[in-house]
Amino acid sequence: MNKGLIAIHNACIAKNLPFVSFRLPQQANSTTYIQTSPGNGEWQSIGDISDETGFLMAPFDVRNGHSHMLIRPDMLIHEEEISRETIRKVRSLEARPQPAWNGVDPVITGRKAYMEQVDAIKSSIATGAFQKAVLSRIRVVEGHHVEVVPKLFQTICRKHPNAFSYLFKSDEHFWLGASPEPLLRLREGSISTVSLAGTRPYAEKHLNINKWTAKEVLEQEYVTRYIHDVLRAFQVKDYRVSSPYVKKAGNLLHLRTDFTLDFERLNGRLWEFVEAMHPTPAVAGQPKEDAIRFIKDLEPHDRDYYTGFLGPVGLQGEMDLFVNLRCMKITPDYISLYVGGGITLESDPAEEWNETRLKAMSLLKIMGVYMNIPD
Repeated sequence: MNKGLIAIHNACIAKNLPFVSFRLPQQANSTTYIQTSPGNGEWQSIGDISDETGFLMAPFDVRNGHSHMLIRPDMLIHEEEISRETIRKVRSLEARPQPAWNGVDPVITGRKAYMEQVDAIKSSIATGAFQKAVLSRIRVVEGHHVEVVPKLFQTICRKHPNAFSYLFKSDEHFWLGASPEPLLRLREGSISTVSLAGTRPYAEKHLNINKWTAKEVLEQEYVTRYIHDVLRAFQVKDYRVSSPYVKKAGNLLHLRTDFTLDFERLNGRLWEFVEAMHPTPAVAGQPKEDAIRFIKDLEPHDRDYYTGFLGPVGLQGEMDLFVNLRCMKITPDYISLYVGGGITLESDPAEEWNETRLKAMSLLKIMGVYMNIPD
């Protein structure tokens, strides 16, 4: 446990400074941005921030009144370089006023209600309304747990080395997560994205893709087809695609296909491409807009920034955006964990409920080290 990073997090939280710490997949150390310049860093559209540098956090749907948030790297800290002087500088930063907490209690969906929602989706699929919809729910851990969040971040980084782990704090928003799903990465003139769907608990026998069910394979294939369609819409013909394979993410396994293309193929339309890619059928459904309309009417909660996307943009011309999965929203009174799964005509309601429990447990087990979590 890096005590220097904990000290920096505690100082930022006490002073209400916007900050983010993130650790890219397979990296040993995290990076922290602290914003000291004025402003709340909120924009209504991607186009407004296309020339900005910082850490972007985008909502699932801006039509719900949520803004795109960006934390600028006014102070950039590499974990491996933290010193006493670094900590002193952070502690000497001017504090911001503490905002009043005006949150709305989350809507919790129990097992019976969730299974009924799965059946409602299957009924609509049977009528031809859409082919797949992604249903989500919230698991709440009550109590004030802000003081353990800095340790929780480092533990998540250690337990999920293949994930994009982050701790994000703006004026009013406090999020923590470990996402297994890249949305788009830009490195040295090359763009990569993935089709990721299907979930199983980790076991050696599940590493064989031929052991996965037709429902799981089809669910991932919907995402793959969607990415092909987006690339065709942008008239990108020369790109590379892997065969589907099994990818480990914490204690879970997913089906994944990799896409790679040259940056120049987008002809300067990078942010348009990002908007077209999000949300994919992996977090919305297929066809996308039909599925989104249905789940927004069906789900009793606001997804907020869950299944949105986030990551560092602009530094050295690079970009690392990930879908906001395996995440939690932290408030003074409770923590909300967001989980979900793709529903098709072949879905079994009880199995879909159990899949969300598996996803929640990937974080609940870590949280249980620092707090009392009832069953």
